[in-house]
Amino acid sequence: MSTRLPTRTVLAVLPKLDEKSRVEAECIRRIGTARRWNVFLAEFHRANDGGLVLDRSPCPAESPSDLVETIRPDGIVFLSDTIPFDEARQLSGNGPPLLFLGRTPDPGAEKAAPAGFVFADQADIAMRASRVLLSSGYGHFAFVPFSPLETVWSRERGEAFGRFVRESGKRFHVFQMAADRRGRADALDRWLEALPKPCGVFAANDLTGEDVLRACARTGLRVPDDIAIVGVDNLEHICEATSPALSSVAKDSMSECSAAVSLLAKLMDTRARRELASRAVPALGVVLRASARFCRDRRVALAQEFIRLNACREKFGPRDVVKAMGISRTQSDVVFRAATGHTILDEIHAVRLARAKELLLRGRRADFVASACGYASTDDFRRDFRSRLGTTPRKWVLKNYGP
Repeated sequence: MSTRLPTRTVLAVLPKLDEKSRVEAECIRRIGTARRWNVFLAEFHRANDGGLVLDRSPCPAESPSDLVETIRPDGIVFLSDTIPFDEARQLSGNGPPLLFLGRTPDPGAEKAAPAGFVFADQADIAMRASRVLLSSGYGHFAFVPFSPLETVWSRERGEAFGRFVRESGKRFHVFQMAADRRGRADALDRWLEALPKPCGVFAANDLTGEDVLRACARTGLRVPDDIAIVGVDNLEHICEATSPALSSVAKDSMSECSAAVSLLAKLMDTRARRELASRAVPALGVVLRASARFCRDRRVALAQEFIRLNACREKFGPRDVVKAMGISRTQSDVVFRAATGHTILDEIHAVRLARAKELLLRGRRADFVASACGYASTDDFRRDFRSRLGTTPRKWVLKNYGP
């Protein structure tokens, strides 16, 4: 006879109209439901006086504190850094443990435990960006911090990136932020023009990477020939809309959510009520796009970008790529393999599989994934997945992100 886990009530607090936080909240709800938790979502915004105003609540409540008092959660998850630790503790009534997703521990937090912090491993993010940019063979590298605020995560990413660059024996430069956004744009233009070329630039996040790309366009700098760029977060509405498309370090949001649930469960169950815990989660990897694609054969570089954009189309195959390259099938196979070490078909399957993993981790069914990734059928998708990863899609999800 199996032992059933006790039911817990958990409140997830997120900002209004924050799509990233909503995706994370739904992930936490899905994982929490498997633990027999009741997970409620509440959205808020800041009023003109700085107070929190509820926009969406699981039950009638006039304020966030009223909501907490009404549902009496066993734990609270904060999916934004817009609520300071002291305010969050006050909101909870100094009762249930708090879990902060996407934040490092606040100063003095250990005095107000129990609390947990789950965040991306900034050194790992910087390491992955440095590997891509250092592979270019360039002699100079630079970091552009997040604007307009000086943030802990931006500073940590820049310091780690600089450390990896210097260890490789290369020169490292840092952009000094201007006081206002207009002044920053002018200063960024001048700084990029003055950098030794070619130079690999690590942007603190995708928004910053977009700023760098715009500055390159204004100043006539070629990307990636003069300036190669890697951002962070892999926000598709930014990365796919820039010209050229922005390469970006993809954080492992699903693993962060899974770690958040596990850590909150521990905090709710532990007898050490003064405990403060934190976990740093490594990134998924770099999604390579045209802004940092170093391929001496321009035909192959264009083919790789063409595959990245079209691999998940129905009936897309090597023949389409050969046509886009404008050379014979035999010659295309030779030059592609010489430049990448693998075939055009391997590249197509790699792109499809990466997209399939992403959809699986969002809770999509195998039949939906098969259709969305260009497979002829669900059985074809399952066979390809198993042959390349040695397991089924369902077992892979449970192994990596199960409760």
